Amino acid sequence: MNTEYNQIRDAYHRNLFAATGEQADVLALYRALTSVDIRNEQEENLYHLAARFADAPAIAFLKEAGLRADADKYSNTAFHALATSKFDLNAPGLEEKATKIYDTAKALLEAGINPKKKNDSGKLAYMEAGLVYMYPMLDALGDTGLKMDATAEEGKNLLHLICDKLVHRKTIPGAVEAATKTVRVLIEKSGIDTEDKDVFGTTPLTYAQRSGVKEIAAVLSGDESDTATGGMTVHEAVLNRDAAALEALIKNGTDLNELSDQWRRTPLMLACEYPSEPLVKLLVAGGADVNYRTGSGETAVWCLLEKGISDFGRGMSQDLKDMVKILRTLISNGLELDAAITNNGDTALNIICQAGYLADLNNTLAEELIEAGCDVNKPNRAGKTPLMNFAQKGNEAKYAIGELLLDNNADTTYTDNNGNTALMYAAANGDHMSAKKLVGLILDHDESTIEKVNNAGQTAMDIAVQSGNETVVKQILA
Repeated sequence: MNTEYNQIRDAYHRNLFAATGEQADVLALYRALTSVDIRNEQEENLYHLAARFADAPAIAFLKEAGLRADADKYSNTAFHALATSKFDLNAPGLEEKATKIYDTAKALLEAGINPKKKNDSGKLAYMEAGLVYMYPMLDALGDTGLKMDATAEEGKNLLHLICDKLVHRKTIPGAVEAATKTVRVLIEKSGIDTEDKDVFGTTPLTYAQRSGVKEIAAVLSGDESDTATGGMTVHEAVLNRDAAALEALIKNGTDLNELSDQWRRTPLMLACEYPSEPLVKLLVAGGADVNYRTGSGETAVWCLLEKGISDFGRGMSQDLKDMVKILRTLISNGLELDAAITNNGDTALNIICQAGYLADLNNTLAEELIEAGCDVNKPNRAGKTPLMNFAQKGNEAKYAIGELLLDNNADTTYTDNNGNTALMYAAANGDHMSAKKLVGLILDHDESTIEKVNNAGQTAMDIAVQSGNETVVKQILA
C-alpha cells in the first residue's frame, strides 16, 4: 500500500465535502512528492487518480514531471478512470463539472494517454463515457478528430447503445438532457454514420423512437423542431405505441392508408395486429379505410383475428376485451361484414369459426359480427360455411358457436365443393364430446341430411364410423 498515493486520494475525497475556501491544496501534495511514479494496489498511477477527480492542473504537472502514460494491471488507461468520474446529471454544478472533465480530457491527450486503447475486458473509455452521458469527454476527443465509431456486441455503435438503453434510463433526473447533448456531440464529431444498422437491421433513430424520447429522435432525424413525432412515420408511431405522435401525423395530413414497404401493412392493420384500441380509434376517426385490402388479401380485421391474440401485449391494449372493442370499432366504421378477407374467400365469421384459441373470445367475437348483420351462411371458395368450419374442429362445449349459428338461421343443408354437409363435418370432429353436441344440435334443427352422400360416396354415418365416433353413430341411428 502506497501511503503518499492514499494521502492524495483522501484529500480529493475530503474536498468533495469541504466548504469553499476550506479545501486542501491537492496540487501542493503532488509537488511535494519525491517521485511521481507511485501506484496503488491496482497499479493505477497518478494520472489515473488525477483523471478520476477531473484534475487537469495535476495532469499537466505530472506531464511536466515526466510521468509515463502507463495503464493499470487491467489495461485501464487514465481515460478509463476519467469515465468513472462523478458526473451527477442533475447536480446544480453540472456545467462546471463538465468544463473540468473537458479540460481533463484535453490534458490527458497532451500527456500522451491513448484514448483508443481497450482494457482487458475489451472496453473503450469513450464508449464507457458515452453510456453515462459524459458528453464533455466525448466533446474533447471529438475536437481532436478522433473517430469514435467502434462497434460493440450485436454490431451496435455508441449511438445504438445510448438510444437502445434510453427506455430504461429516461426517468433518471437529468438523463434526457445529458443524453441529448451526448448524441449531438456524437453526430457532429464522432464519425458515426447515423444510418448504420446493427445486426437486427435497426438504426439509432429507431431505438430512440421506440424509447419514446422524441427529443433525441428529433435530433437524429435531422429536424430538432419535430419533437411531436421524433421523425417517426405513421407506421412507426403505431408500432411505438405513441398516440401523441400519431395524432400529430394525422393533423399533418399523413396518408393513413399507405402500405408500408417493410411491414406490408397499413397503420390500421398494424394497430389491429398489435392490438392498440386507442390507436385504432384515432386512425378510423382520421379516415383510415377499415376495408383496405393488400395484394395478398389481408385486411385490418384479418390482422385482428389471425394475429391479434398471438401478438397481444405488444400494442397499447392490455385488456383482452379490447379485441372485442376493436372489432366493434371496425364494424361501426363501415366494415364490410361479408367481404372475403383471405385468398380462400373466408369472411371474418368464417375465420372465427376456423380458429382454435382466441383467448376464449370466440363466441363473443362471432356474436358481434352476427348482431351487426353478417351472412351466417356465406361460404368460402371451398364452399364451406361458418357452420361447416366450426363443426369440423370446433369445441362446442367451450365456445357454443354451433348453437349460436343455428339460433341465427345457419343452413344445415348446404354442401361444400366436396359434397360434405355440416353434419358430416360434425361426425368427423376429433373432439368426440363436441361432435356429440354438434350432431345433436344439427339433427334437432333438421334431420334431412342424414342420408346425404358426399362426393366420396360417404354418409354422415359412414364418416362417424370411420372416425370412431360411437356416440354419434348411436345419435344418427336413434
